[in-house]
Amino acid sequence: MDFFGAQDQARRNTALLVSYFLLAVAAIIAAIYAVAAFAFYDARTNANLWNPELLFVVAPAVLLLIGGGSLFKMVQLAGDGATVAESLGGRPVSRDTEDLLERRLLNVVDEMAIASGVPVPQVYVLEGEHGINAFAAGSSPNEAAVAVTRGTLERLDRDELQGVVAHEFSHILNGDMRLNIRLIGVLHGILLLTLIGRAILRGSGRSRGKNAGGAIFLGLALLIVGYLGVFFGRLIKAAVSRQREYLADAAAVQFTRNPDGIGGALRKIAGVEDSYVQHPNAEEASHLFFGQGLNFFMGLLATHPPIDERIRRINPRLAPAATGAAGTASAAGVAMGFAGADGAVAASPERMVASVGTLDAAHLDYARELIARLPESVTSDLHRAENAKAVVYALLFGSDASVREKQARALAAEPEALARAESHRPWLEQAGPRVRLPLLDLALPTLAELPKPERQPFLNTVDALIRADERVSLFEYVVDAALRRRLLPKENGVKRSRDPAVIRNDCELLFWSLARAGTEEEAEARAAFDAAGARAPLDGPFTPPDGGMNLGLLHGALSRLNQTPPRFKRKLIEACAAAVTHDGKVTVSEGELLRAVSERLDAPMPPLLPGVPLD
Repeated sequence: MDFFGAQDQARRNTALLVSYFLLAVAAIIAAIYAVAAFAFYDARTNANLWNPELLFVVAPAVLLLIGGGSLFKMVQLAGDGATVAESLGGRPVSRDTEDLLERRLLNVVDEMAIASGVPVPQVYVLEGEHGINAFAAGSSPNEAAVAVTRGTLERLDRDELQGVVAHEFSHILNGDMRLNIRLIGVLHGILLLTLIGRAILRGSGRSRGKNAGGAIFLGLALLIVGYLGVFFGRLIKAAVSRQREYLADAAAVQFTRNPDGIGGALRKIAGVEDSYVQHPNAEEASHLFFGQGLNFFMGLLATHPPIDERIRRINPRLAPAATGAAGTASAAGVAMGFAGADGAVAASPERMVASVGTLDAAHLDYARELIARLPESVTSDLHRAENAKAVVYALLFGSDASVREKQARALAAEPEALARAESHRPWLEQAGPRVRLPLLDLALPTLAELPKPERQPFLNTVDALIRADERVSLFEYVVDAALRRRLLPKENGVKRSRDPAVIRNDCELLFWSLARAGTEEEAEARAAFDAAGARAPLDGPFTPPDGGMNLGLLHGALSRLNQTPPRFKRKLIEACAAAVTHDGKVTVSEGELLRAVSERLDAPMPPLLPGVPLD
């Protein structure tokens, strides 16, 4: 799957959505104008039904109503997918849940996240929903939530559940989620007319005044026109959603190399089970679901392709392209294995960029093995918010004893956390840098369960640990940025800039940070920086910035770069990869830093070293 091409396609689909939306609004304006013109028409005066003055009243009013309603809903749902999940009755799954089915779900999501390089999403269960269904929501991979129905947990085995989750991760990776959020907003604006019509009818039903008949007529008219909007909305969802479901099914087979997983889930839906969602908000979110969320009486309005056709397409004998794609991805992943005992891997910038947004069975095996090899003490701490802090502290402990003494003083007020962090340090030193980013990703959803008053003090402690050695490494920046993004999402906005000079400065800061992270030698760092500049998405020359790492500057730079178009990001990540591969190889530490930067740019990169033993 071409991640950046899929992102571009998602943008084009957004433009298509806007076109459909405008056509629907035009039809609604015409319908309301016709109702109003008929209401004011007086046959005795032989008046013309065409009334420009009336149109100039109706059109702005409808545009304001629908546009305002849509904008309100999109703003309400902006950001992480938790808002969408909760609006559909979702309950967050605690990381220390004792429910065996929920623990299996968390384990499958964790494996898929580590294998793909996506930050571990928030996980929800739709209690009371006994059909087999699921969805992913959010504005970006860093803000995603995955939700499944209780029926999915109870009726699917592990392979089938993994197939469904892989399908949803495809939506996370290919840019569908942002489009889906916008589609919910659009449909909400159109649906407002129906809601207003219902309210007027309820009010007129209780009224016995002389104007009650007119109110009833107006209410019925708005209700009918509103359902015209709902009809258009369902057509829009069907037009935008169907092909993406086929692609997500194929991606799930590619990711897992197991067509029987997602195929088994679809066969159960096609058999005696169903996928319908009963929540009142299922109408506006029906396009999100893994299976058909509503029972449409017309195939034309269905948001999903027929189940039988989906099953036929994922059958490997009938769809060899999906199996072939998986084999290609697997070969690319294995080619990135260790090349020697020096802990380095031979890789090109082009190959590393091509890996963004992909994963396969080799990556899943790597993730499953990594999770299985975690010490019980680490696994236990990752499941409790208070203890997960200790895992993060351990990740930040310095290698120098004098630095650790300063860090211990910074943790003096948390003696239990200090003891836990110290107990994890020997294993972390032995495991090496390859486990650092996965551990951080596994800790983030647990830390998100911290009460809000406890979050800023925790971040202050993290800051103190980072500054104990009076310098900031790129990995320390990654930890700080990831924590702040997950724990303080509303406080991390940076104004977008289209100024080429600003973007150039941001690129220079990023390239220099990566170049300095790989070596202490000034000449080597400059060579790495120049290698990045040669592939940069902007024309040179590039000059290394003065001074050391600055958390605030780098945060602003990456936030602005994250708002650039997908084609720009492709070249940007290729340039970053050139910085770490300028000497023809990538150390584990360099590879994990590049993955962390790529993740920060909402372009998840899977582990570069799949299939290598962890010890």
